[in-house]
Amino acid sequence: MRTLRFIAGVVTGFLCVMLASGLLTEVLVAAVARAGPVLRAAGVLYLLWLTYTVLRPERATHRSSEAGSRFLDGFLLQFVNIKVILFGMTMYATLLVPWTTTWPAILVSALILASLSFCSTSLWALLGAAIQRFIAVPRVKLVYSLVLAALLLYAAWSVAFS
Repeated sequence: MRTLRFIAGVVTGFLCVMLASGLLTEVLVAAVARAGPVLRAAGVLYLLWLTYTVLRPERATHRSSEAGSRFLDGFLLQFVNIKVILFGMTMYATLLVPWTTTWPAILVSALILASLSFCSTSLWALLGAAIQRFIAVPRVKLVYSLVLAALLLYAAWSVAFS
């Protein structure tokens, strides 16, 4: 039940960020035609930072089983989650800009994206629980980290040079 409350918070927060991203992007695209390259550069820098965090030595962390399981935790997390913000800005600035020129269109697109967020967050929770023990094996974790870092570098390269 705690996981469902958290997922509900994530999806609701995601919906709010998508609405804000859609509206803000519409204003930015209308006001400044150069928003795309800035967002692209920010995305590349973030992907490189993620690559660094995947490869750096792990620090010991202690978390309570109750940590992060409330609706409010999931909701507020979306407003500081740079991945969600960049995702929303990128979606609206590059893919959805021709179709999201009105409030109803932005609302519908944000609802669709929030539905996809529910699916992906639920899958993340299910798979995370399933592979938690497997990924704890040091050799598996090393291979996983190297593959993830390579994929992040490829994504950064693709964003930078597409």
